[in-house]
Amino acid sequence: MNSKNNVLAAVIGAAFLILLLRLLQLQLAESGKYKKLSDENAAKTVYAPAPRGVIYDRNGKVMVGNRPIFSVQVLPELLTSADTAKRDRILKKLGELLGEKIEVKVSPGRPIIVRNNIPPAAAVRIEEQKSELEGVVVSVIPVRYYPFGGVAAHLLGYVGEIEAAELARLKSEGYRLGDSLGKDGVEKIYDRLIRGVDGGKKIEVDAFGTPTRLLKSTEPLPGADVKLTVDLDLQLAAEKALGGKEGAVVILDPRTGELLAMVSHPNFDPNLFIDPLDRSKWVSLNQRKHPFMNRALAIYPPGSIFKAVTLSAVLAEGLAKPDEVFNCPGYYKINNRYAACWKEGGHGRLTLAEGLTQSCDVVFYEMGRRLGPDRLAQYAGGYGLGGRTGLDLPQEKKGLVPTSAWKKNVRREIWYEGDSINYGIGQGFVQVTPLQMAAVYGTIATGKRMKPFVVREIRSRDGEELYRGEQAEVAPAPVSHDILTTIRDALKEVVARATGIAARVVGIPAAGKTGTAENPGLPHAWFLCYAPADDPQIVIASFVAHGEHGDRASAYVARDILTWYRDNRLTAEAFDSQ
Repeated sequence: MNSKNNVLAAVIGAAFLILLLRLLQLQLAESGKYKKLSDENAAKTVYAPAPRGVIYDRNGKVMVGNRPIFSVQVLPELLTSADTAKRDRILKKLGELLGEKIEVKVSPGRPIIVRNNIPPAAAVRIEEQKSELEGVVVSVIPVRYYPFGGVAAHLLGYVGEIEAAELARLKSEGYRLGDSLGKDGVEKIYDRLIRGVDGGKKIEVDAFGTPTRLLKSTEPLPGADVKLTVDLDLQLAAEKALGGKEGAVVILDPRTGELLAMVSHPNFDPNLFIDPLDRSKWVSLNQRKHPFMNRALAIYPPGSIFKAVTLSAVLAEGLAKPDEVFNCPGYYKINNRYAACWKEGGHGRLTLAEGLTQSCDVVFYEMGRRLGPDRLAQYAGGYGLGGRTGLDLPQEKKGLVPTSAWKKNVRREIWYEGDSINYGIGQGFVQVTPLQMAAVYGTIATGKRMKPFVVREIRSRDGEELYRGEQAEVAPAPVSHDILTTIRDALKEVVARATGIAARVVGIPAAGKTGTAENPGLPHAWFLCYAPADDPQIVIASFVAHGEHGDRASAYVARDILTWYRDNRLTAEAFDSQ
């Protein structure tokens, strides 16, 4: 019996020894591990989103900033809790306080934003009932603010919550579910520099979720600030000039390639996207003729504004001279068909240069026939048509400069002479963007093709330069100085006494060209100009979709912009010399 008791005592003693050794191991060898687990079980992390960088115009005026709002967030511990009844009860209670049903997506390790921009009264109600809302946090966070609403909306872009497809592409770069992301414009192209780095606080809480002490705090790092080439006041003037008409305006400095203004209408208010839009609001917004499409970068037939390109090509190829005389009876005969001139009764006798001034279709039908598609395409390409300009914005289209090979390969048809005469007047297959045509007329004005750009510089909050937009000459004009002089003289006459007289502004002579592009329904109206004519500072592309003839709707838009520019930006020396 004693021997049995001795064995039992030995077993019990060994068990206690093992338990004691395990306790010592827990206290000593693994104390750090279990302390960490204990801390995490009693800790809540509240993220502090970084404010995005401020976007300024060229003169330091704020175009996009941030403002503080109340945000309701749910901690991930609540969403992943095994106690589903408790979770559902808390979310139901929160929904009652906010007046809406709460549905949230799980983001591991990160609070989920339930609703942004809640009224202060709602924030107070939630705080008052915090004991019943374990895992719910009300924070003050910065959100994007566009003080001018829809002004330059397509240029600036907007910010929205990252979507699943975007997250899959960007997760390796530090983006997470619930992050805000630039969706268009400058906000999208430069998002990585503008977005900043989030901070946060790790807080110890008791069993009721009440904070007891701060464990760790990391301040958010604001995003970098952006200075644009855009002149906000000129942008506002261009917006006012276009008004409610569907269309676009592009204004460049032809000497540098800087984008001074860009308007596309219909537009949208980027402030709408602080919270995700529900389906009804999204449908309502999209009923307004594709408001998210940037018409300044979309493609359209150019019509008569293309005639300057045709004239460049025909003179460079030696197929005609500026003083060659033509007769316009009001139509052009090709085989057994007739193509009408826009002027009933015709222009009568006029030179080739006068043909551009008067925008005579008959003259340019003949020029298109003489050139054929491939030579005309060569010079159009030399002006940059048929390819993107390289502007640092999304949505830019390449356009189309057709050739005989293109028609054979794409449309499975041969090139007809009728195609060539249409090509000569900017109709048929050719497609351009307002930005491209602004660049073309800038090249005519200065003799060099500059790459357009919209961002001057990006700097961190401590002043470090992270990016600088540089002036870049892409290529010289594809024709000689003498040919450019002929075209410039004709374009001056367009505004002084011909089809572009509606854009004439005393004190700031302009050189330009009207255009009417045939289209299903009402034709599109164009007006391209640069000013002052002999010392170009700006080039304007004005486009009105389904408008009247170019010498009215679009020319009036340009006239109003030129008037504002004369009164507010034209240097005294330039004004006195006019």
